[in-house]
Amino acid sequence: MFRSTLLALGALVALAPAAAGAHPKTSDADAVRQMMAGYIDAWKRADPKLIAANFKADGDFINPTGFHATGHAAIAAFYAQAFAAGYKGSDAGFTAETTRQIAPGVMVIDGEWYITGAHELDGKPRADERGLATAVLVKTRAGWRIAVLREQSSASKIMS
Repeated sequence: MFRSTLLALGALVALAPAAAGAHPKTSDADAVRQMMAGYIDAWKRADPKLIAANFKADGDFINPTGFHATGHAAIAAFYAQAFAAGYKGSDAGFTAETTRQIAPGVMVIDGEWYITGAHELDGKPRADERGLATAVLVKTRAGWRIAVLREQSSASKIMS
């Protein structure tokens, strides 16, 4: 079963704090929000290449079923297959629970994700999906990019 990997991240990165001393008009938080807006737009268009562009060239993710993809081509291929398998037109979201800058230009974000409105190949609705995700974002010359994304569905609440 396919699971979304980064729409949730979009909401998550939208809440990321600006780096200390960043100029308000070009803050890290603004840049991350812009990346997120682009990701959400790519999801709504069901455009796997645009989604993959939010990752570093060597970025990777593991979805809740254990599928692992590394690099733009593999990530785009995963999303193309997921959209073809009934996720095109679905809704997804993410609530950031914790955002932490662990080094200059490196953020870790934890939160809860969900997907609703996906369908099986025969058109029957899929059950809603939810779980937890952790992402590591890295500031590159091209802006903030996802270096690592891990999703799981065995739990649905981050413990405080």
